[in-house]
Amino acid sequence: METVLVVDDEQGVLEALADLLREEGYRVVTASQGREALERMAELRPDLVLTDWMMPVLDGPALIGRIRAEPVWENVALLGMSAVDVSNLRRQHPDVSFLQKPFDISTLLRQVRKALDAKHR
Repeated sequence: METVLVVDDEQGVLEALADLLREEGYRVVTASQGREALERMAELRPDLVLTDWMMPVLDGPALIGRIRAEPVWENVALLGMSAVDVSNLRRQHPDVSFLQKPFDISTLLRQVRKALDAKHR
């Protein structure tokens, strides 16, 4: 079973994403901001980190930077979510996939699967 770490500071979004991914058969772990996400990653090695981009304490870019700095996490797939135009984010972070908020369920599930499949190659 693949593990997805969902990181979002909006509790309703966090719970909805976690429920949806669990229904699809993923093991889901949640965190409400980047520092908590790093604590979760120390406990387990998720296959995918699905993270909001703008959060307090440790935002998406800082979280991604910390993940990429740790060799033990080099194979973790990364999927960012943002309400701002993600085309610039894609250019700035070519190794991260992005979802433009708001997104529909099928787009989310397709992007999660795509990121996980790319990780396994």
